[in-house]
Amino acid sequence: MIVNAYAILSLFACGLQCAVAMWLTGRWLNSRRVWSSGWTDGGAEAVERNAYLMMTLALVLLGLGLASWPLLYLLLQSYVPSWPGVMCIDGVTRIGTGSLGASRFLPGLLTALQVFKPLLMLMGGAWLVIYLANRATSNAPLMRRLLWGLLIIGSTSLCDGVCTACYLLIPKQEDHLAAGCCTQATSTTTTRSSEPLLAGVSGTELAVVFMLLWAGLLILILDSIRKQRGGPKRMGGLLASTLVVSLLGGLFLVDVLSPALLQRPHHCPYDLVSELPESVIGIVLFMVGSLWVAAGSIASFCADVPETREILPGLQARVLFLGLFSYLGSFSLLSVQWCVL
Repeated sequence: MIVNAYAILSLFACGLQCAVAMWLTGRWLNSRRVWSSGWTDGGAEAVERNAYLMMTLALVLLGLGLASWPLLYLLLQSYVPSWPGVMCIDGVTRIGTGSLGASRFLPGLLTALQVFKPLLMLMGGAWLVIYLANRATSNAPLMRRLLWGLLIIGSTSLCDGVCTACYLLIPKQEDHLAAGCCTQATSTTTTRSSEPLLAGVSGTELAVVFMLLWAGLLILILDSIRKQRGGPKRMGGLLASTLVVSLLGGLFLVDVLSPALLQRPHHCPYDLVSELPESVIGIVLFMVGSLWVAAGSIASFCADVPETREILPGLQARVLFLGLFSYLGSFSLLSVQWCVL
């Protein structure tokens, strides 16, 4: 384990995250046992008491997950000086590649962490929308769905905490750095950092397609906010459009935006963290916008019951507005920075 301030803070955060996740899972299993044994006055009171406790624990887990996301990249950035030849975070992500020891799991653990953290935020956002819809009703028709969502949040958070702890505790000092992006030994060769992800597609073509689809998504979001009409077809189309735009946004970041902001043919967005940290705000806003829109769309399927059909459109409109605001903030910040550079 490489010990520094970020590693200690990350280890404390993931330990707290695992403890709260196990507490939440234990409370859920206790409630499930009461459900299976039949409803009694005492059992209903115990389930209700557990439900409020579990919801509080879920909010704590979402807060810890949100805080641990940027902390992960600060940790990786602090690891850069630990190996001669590693020049940025992408070089750190290659540590352990080709190793025969325990360090061979390090790249896979980092990949898992970069999936678990946004997935946890997506599920948490959808769960919050369902919770607000359920709270606005008089008979709480979505309580069972909320409780199942709590189990998913707790399990995902526990997996995220365990992966973080494993990554921190696995020895790294004895592992060699395989040839890859952002190392001095390979900076003059053709590596992933000097090659675009989409071979045969020019940056201009990718930028035009991405901007057109992004503009179409913004119009669709604005129309949904204005009319306050949901429905499975409309929200399903909105979710599919968000996923496509998010995928193209990642390709645009690597193939077009990073080289333009860094002003060199270097397709490594991790360099923006150390060289242009202000640009990360725009990227984060784009991700936040995608998460809000996707969460609102997913919640429309899970919260669609007769008791919420008058409540849900207005609630979804407010969630979509947060996504639209984040998208517009991302576009404004990145456009200004691109023009300045």
